[in-house]
Amino acid sequence: MRKSGVLKECIFKLSDENLDYLYTRFERNMTGDLSEALDFLSRNHEVDRMLCSAQSANEFYGTLDQIIEFTKKESIKRLTARKPRE
Repeated sequence: MRKSGVLKECIFKLSDENLDYLYTRFERNMTGDLSEALDFLSRNHEVDRMLCSAQSANEFYGTLDQIIEFTKKESIKRLTARKPRE
C-alpha cells in the first residue's frame, strides 16, 4: 500500500476522541503540541516506521504535512456527520 494510503487508513481508524486530540494539537500548535502529536502517532507502528525512515527533514515534514491534512479532512467530515440536520 502506498504511503498516503497507509496514512489515510491510520487516521480513518482513529476513534472520535483520538481524532479530536490530534486535530486540536495540530490546530493550536502551541509549545509541546507537535511533540505530543508525534508521540501519539508513534504508537502506530506503520506510521512510526514511515516517519523514522525519512531520508531528510523535508521528507519527514512532508509526511507530517500529509498526516495533518488527512487529520483535518477527517475531522471536518466527522464533525459534519455528527451535526444534527435541521
